[in-house]
Amino acid sequence: NNGAPEFRGRVELGSERRKSVAGVAKLNDPEHGLFGIAQGSGEEKIAGLVAKDLIASVAQAFGASLDRQIENNLQGPGSVDERIARVHALVETQLKEAFLPAIAKMRSRSVIHKEFEGAGLRASIAKLVDLPDGKKRLYIAHLGDARVYILRGSLLTQMTEDDTGLVLQLQAKFLTPEEYERVDQARAPEQLSRGHQQMFPLRHDVATVTARNYTRMTPDVDAYDVKPQDRLVIVNDGVQHNLTTRDIQNWVTTPLDDLEAEDAIQRVADDEVGRK
Repeated sequence: NNGAPEFRGRVELGSERRKSVAGVAKLNDPEHGLFGIAQGSGEEKIAGLVAKDLIASVAQAFGASLDRQIENNLQGPGSVDERIARVHALVETQLKEAFLPAIAKMRSRSVIHKEFEGAGLRASIAKLVDLPDGKKRLYIAHLGDARVYILRGSLLTQMTEDDTGLVLQLQAKFLTPEEYERVDQARAPEQLSRGHQQMFPLRHDVATVTARNYTRMTPDVDAYDVKPQDRLVIVNDGVQHNLTTRDIQNWVTTPLDDLEAEDAIQRVADDEVGRK
């Protein structure tokens, strides 16, 4: 997304229900290999503010400042493997704490301003690091249901696992992987068998850090070695609940550039939301 603003916010389009509950902010900083989506919940203005707070704090902490720390570790003593291990520990530790400033701010505001009591947030943040052995490593901090994909060639692969009730059903083996895929990719419960229709709402049962419930304050952090030609795709729930993975894959494998593909995907998702 070269040429896009470093970070920006938007309110979901579509139905009045969605307008009132979802605020999304996006982070796009190719210079520092930093990308992400944060989603706030609660009243419209509060949701947008919470999401922007998280993105702004991540942009400040994980841009040039973290890059300097990474460079210092890569130039330090030890073998290549030892230096990579230090960088891995550094980035992983800092990403695990990435959401804490925004969560603390949200909690503090809720003490003074009652409208923040129902606020919540979830996000997916990606940090790309160049390693001394020539490899590129993508670190992903994830909490909630904003999905991170990697497009390699023409194949789009989901790298994150949603924090939803539907995934819990899969983990507990109440659903087979095939059944989970069928429910996850359905656009409406009517597309499912009667037995699976009751599972459909669990896609929206999302783990969210809120001002009152902050038992899970650290995101899952995973690392993947990626190739220069790989393409990073991050979508919020408004996209992944209204477009199938195949739909998203089709859009990002067109001749459109990053910004054009992003705008097209968001426009189609918003149109689907507006019909609900």
